[in-house]
Amino acid sequence: MKNTTLVLALAAALAGCCTSRHLDGTNLLHLSHVHRGGGKLERPDNTLETFKWCWENGSALECDCRKTKDGVGVMLHDKTLKRTARGISEELAKKDVSTELTWDEIKDLDVGSYLRELNPGAADFGDNRIPTIGATFAAMKGHPTYLCFVDEKGAGPEYIAAKAREAGVLDQVYYTGQDYPKALDWNKATKGGKTLIWIGTWPKPKHTPEDIARFEAHFEKKMDEMRANGFKGVSAVSLHTYYDPGAAEPFVPSAAYLKKIIAEFHANSIPVCSIPFEGGETEEVYFKLHELGCDGFSTDYPSVMFKVIKELKARAE
Repeated sequence: MKNTTLVLALAAALAGCCTSRHLDGTNLLHLSHVHRGGGKLERPDNTLETFKWCWENGSALECDCRKTKDGVGVMLHDKTLKRTARGISEELAKKDVSTELTWDEIKDLDVGSYLRELNPGAADFGDNRIPTIGATFAAMKGHPTYLCFVDEKGAGPEYIAAKAREAGVLDQVYYTGQDYPKALDWNKATKGGKTLIWIGTWPKPKHTPEDIARFEAHFEKKMDEMRANGFKGVSAVSLHTYYDPGAAEPFVPSAAYLKKIIAEFHANSIPVCSIPFEGGETEEVYFKLHELGCDGFSTDYPSVMFKVIKELKARAE
């Protein structure tokens, strides 16, 4: 049962949002967050420097937590170091972090220089290292507006909850993932802690009736799982979307379907974010998502999202 003061306050805010969102649809924009902290091209994945950059720009962040072989929780998306670490042997790059490598073996590795291979104009982030979950949560302490959406990659709900509680930031942490039963485990372990369920599937769709139907069927499957439990334990959701303004139906899932399920979430006092995996580099898609009812966003293009959020807030003033 949602019984904390802050959760009740959130519910009250949501009630106002759902009944008059076109008068003031910005009151939950603080839930907007950056995918893996840095997005595709602007900052390295899952580093403390990247996280601080998000927070300082008024945004929350999504990060990924797994454990090393010796049980240390680290912020790392991939199973191996191949994509993000530089200056290491090919053999080391292939090893599974969770089953073959200890914290001591990875703590001093450069996980920032790879960004220049993707974006030659990027700054030098060669001093960025993999942070522990403890260091991440410690950076949030004393800053109640610093929110963190932790996408669990094997660390487990109970472990993440214990670390958040230890740091005194449990109320700032959202357990994040597509696994609804694990979100319920988190909710139980934290006695009502916050969760964000993301809904999406692969491969990347074309804007055809067949792919739109495939995506909407997947969304319905996930929705039915939550509906069957009365949406218990769901604090927020993030919808994976694709946007092509030149297509007959610009959105996948379709705009009509998105509007319908967003209204259903709102009816259950659940705020909705969306990450546009196609079209996210344009400001247009975020404004369109907001028009469909989204309360916030997620993004691979942080600076674009930051600009849109400022504009939406300015419109509401």
